[in-house]
Amino acid sequence: MITREKNALVPHLSDFMHLVDVELGKVNEQHVMALLIVSLQRSDRIQALLQTHYAQIVQQHFCECVYPSLRDKDRFVFATENECWFLLPNLSSEALAVLAVHRLLAALSSPLTIESQTIFFHPTIGIACAPLHAENSYELVRIADQAKKNAQLNNLRFEMAQIQRDQRSRPDDLPQAIKAVLDDNALEMRYQPKVDLRSQRIKSVEALVRWPVDHAQVLATNLLIDVAEQYGLIEQLTMQVFNKVLQEVASWEKKGLHVVVWINLSARLLALPQLPKMLERCLNVWNMPASAIGLEVTESAFIHDIEHTTALLFELKRLGFRLSIDDFGTGYSSLAYLRRFPIDELKIDKLFVQGMSNSQQDKQIVQSIIDLAHNFSLSVVAEGVEHEETLNTLRQMGCDDIQGYYFAHPMRGEQLLGWCEEFHHRT
Repeated sequence: MITREKNALVPHLSDFMHLVDVELGKVNEQHVMALLIVSLQRSDRIQALLQTHYAQIVQQHFCECVYPSLRDKDRFVFATENECWFLLPNLSSEALAVLAVHRLLAALSSPLTIESQTIFFHPTIGIACAPLHAENSYELVRIADQAKKNAQLNNLRFEMAQIQRDQRSRPDDLPQAIKAVLDDNALEMRYQPKVDLRSQRIKSVEALVRWPVDHAQVLATNLLIDVAEQYGLIEQLTMQVFNKVLQEVASWEKKGLHVVVWINLSARLLALPQLPKMLERCLNVWNMPASAIGLEVTESAFIHDIEHTTALLFELKRLGFRLSIDDFGTGYSSLAYLRRFPIDELKIDKLFVQGMSNSQQDKQIVQSIIDLAHNFSLSVVAEGVEHEETLNTLRQMGCDDIQGYYFAHPMRGEQLLGWCEEFHHRT
């Protein structure tokens, strides 16, 4: 779907580390980056050591093998003859790094045949993300390398780095702090409207979980979710979010506001066979239909157990939930999702939406996703819209819904009713 430039290979390690430093200056809660250290463990190591020209040919074939798995912004370098370092900038979540790793592993699963020699790769990959695991290039490389070594020791194909206790300003025991907030039912919700471009009406909103503002510590949402997943708290967190959302939806319904609320589902949750029953119980408690809720699932949720995920999504669809693929167009997307899963909507990643004003390639990617979605009878949401120029371009492209600061920042539930009334009065 997306044409990638074949300039991803960086010739020198020093140039690569300079790029890492540049990208580290851009990371924040919405824009993370990943560094992968890939040990190739080639089957032809002896022959490569003996013949320099042969090693260069193998390197060229390796590059051609991995190019289709990368986005045009991704870069890699040969740190040694049998080790590659990959830089994946501008990811909307750490989960996308895992998806990229699966794409690389799939690309390297087929052997190369060169000069009658068949070469097998047995890669092991360590993953570290910024700002989650480290905030400087040296630490990022060190942590990714340690993750790679841990994967090798445990006979795993890859491993994500663990959160370091001494990183940044955090509570002494972050899992305990999160557990205490969950037990106090203290998480807060914000809601960002989605505007239907054809009707100029608010038909849906996205629910966004937030750490309590009056807490002694400050905790970014992506770190909250990551720790909750690692320490088995994501189920409790999700149930709290569902109950808070359904309580507010029931209140809005009584006051005349009828909107679908979209809730993000963690990839870890899709591994739970009991998930549909859990959500169904929440609906029954608040006497709300499943059609009032949409579930947003990131692409990385599809990569672990495809058969289980397919069955679970169809069960959620049978209950009446609407389903969306979040962050679509990151470059690791697969058309198989659109063919196989009961999806209602695609959300275009904000990086492409915000890049349209100065990148013809980003603009073409957005148009391709809109056309692709409509060919599958899916609606399309563009997130991260901040300027009128972007809005007008998306309208001309045929985009269905718009979400972003141009219309509204995320707001508390009690503010949403008045905001929607005022918006509909203006439009």
